[in-house]
Amino acid sequence: MNTKRILLVASHNAFRESLARRLSQETDFDVVWQAGSIAATRDMHLDGINVAVIDPLLPDGNGMVLIREMSVAHPEALALVFSHRPDSALYHQARRAGAADVLSTAVPVENYIAVIRKTGSYG
Repeated sequence: MNTKRILLVASHNAFRESLARRLSQETDFDVVWQAGSIAATRDMHLDGINVAVIDPLLPDGNGMVLIREMSVAHPEALALVFSHRPDSALYHQARRAGAADVLSTAVPVENYIAVIRKTGSYG
């Protein structure tokens, strides 16, 4: 079984920390990076990342910028976007940026787990 090395980028600390705790309970997941902004993410050394779970609304800009940058710097990493109100416009914007999927913050964390396992199937 390959361990998925995960980056979480979310402006809301409580959501990010809660999701990180829950994902870390999975034996095949390792949440190795967490950030609350684009700037903090850019300061990280992200080699070996498999999956990035990114908030599109960050305090210092649009999370889609990170997805585009990561698709160049880490093409093997897969990005997921989450939103409290996902709609078709966000879905299309995320897919154009290179995201594999868009998830609602209202869905159970088991949905995140299933999507990470499905989309992060290598690494």
